[in-house]
Amino acid sequence: MEWGAECAGILLLAFGTPLTLVRRKRRFDRTSQFGVEQFSSYWVKLGVNIKDGALRYISLILLTEGIVILGFRFEVSWGWIVTLPVYAFILFLLFGS
Repeated sequence: MEWGAECAGILLLAFGTPLTLVRRKRRFDRTSQFGVEQFSSYWVKLGVNIKDGALRYISLILLTEGIVILGFRFEVSWGWIVTLPVYAFILFLLFGS
């Protein structure tokens, strides 16, 4: 039995989850007691938003890849729940709207 796909999917999920938590923690630390984010200048805000956006997209890609890999690997048992929207999206791309 080969464990390559399972390990890859689990590793991608293991790297994506902490990135999501780090991004949310960074935003929480910047928020005041009234729910307003505080920055010292516009340029600091711009830099922070770029960093948070990069963390968001990297974590989204890692989590999505991990879930899809595990979904395709276990498609027979529970993976169809994951792969059904993937197949629907592929059909949408093929035939258009």
